[in-house]
Amino acid sequence: MYKVIFDSITSTQDEIINFSNYTKILKNDNFYIQSFRQIKGTGRGKKKWLSPKGNIYLTINQKLKVSYALRNNFYICYIIHKFFKFNYNINLDYKWPNDLFFNNKKIIGVVVKTTILGKKTYLKTGIGININNSPIVDSTSLFYIINKKTNILDLSNAIIDFIENNLTNKISNNKLVRYLNKNMLRDFKLNHPNFGKKIIEILTVNEDLSLKIKIDDVTKNIFFGELI
Repeated sequence: MYKVIFDSITSTQDEIINFSNYTKILKNDNFYIQSFRQIKGTGRGKKKWLSPKGNIYLTINQKLKVSYALRNNFYICYIIHKFFKFNYNINLDYKWPNDLFFNNKKIIGVVVKTTILGKKTYLKTGIGININNSPIVDSTSLFYIINKKTNILDLSNAIIDFIENNLTNKISNNKLVRYLNKNMLRDFKLNHPNFGKKIIEILTVNEDLSLKIKIDDVTKNIFFGELI
């Protein structure tokens, strides 16, 4: 595992997306880029992740088989959820497909961009964790939960070690889906381009990691690539 850390950067995903500089490393190892501050942090689609100093902003670049790419997004959420449960006894809520909440406020966001070259997938997974700051009104932070400032470098190293130690563990889709459903937040607005202001009932994560919802008394399955 290799990591490069910056004091300030446009975004960790923008840096790592030019991965031609790092392909030799990626032949054998995962590669991490972290910054104490991002000028234009990346969220889903065109959304931005506000990134003042005091929080964790990092991107993992992995070389995977194409068949593993979809599952990895959900598995990263699972690993981070387990980290905070194990180390802080904090039971976060999982918001499908790739966010973690505490008391209905966002604390962790995960965003994935993929490059496919032949049979290999280069997966760039961005992780933003509010540690000492909660930049927007409907977010929270670890500081708010435990009432204690945290050293960013120490905690980020611990999280990266935990991710590395768990990425290669074999867990069945059935077990992963059961875990996500057990901790899933079901009261949230689903930003889907086709549903407008219709009332949507969140039901369950399916075995294929799609989301089962009920809308106008009709059950549908949607995939995270459909969201805006």
